[in-house]
Amino acid sequence: MAERNEQLERLAYEYQLLQAQAQLLAQNLDLLTMGRNEFQAVKETLEGLKKTEDERPEILVPIGAGSFLRGVLIDKNNAIVSVGAGYAIEKSLDDAVEYLEARIKEYDDAIAKTQEGLKNLEGRLQELAQRAQQLQQG
Repeated sequence: MAERNEQLERLAYEYQLLQAQAQLLAQNLDLLTMGRNEFQAVKETLEGLKKTEDERPEILVPIGAGSFLRGVLIDKNNAIVSVGAGYAIEKSLDDAVEYLEARIKEYDDAIAKTQEGLKNLEGRLQELAQRAQQLQQG
């Protein structure tokens, strides 16, 4: 009886640890998805800009709190893109789109790995729950 209680306590402790890990992975998955969606939106904006025939298209410039200023693009053939660590570089629209596609693929790979890890944790949690149930019944 004491051995069974001890096993149940170990299973409960392991279950709690795995639940915490699963929660962290789920939060990470949300952040990765938001990051990927942001890169996708930028890519789509640049692709739309490439199709614009106007040499100086009018744009809305966000200034915060849902407010905007009207602006005109001086150079619609180049974009300044963030390359991480606070750095940004100027690229042609085609190069910028290609760079963004590569970053989106990196996010997709990270999302897939995180989903796989979450699926594995959920499987282990299910196994632990079944073992605990068997111990309680036996």
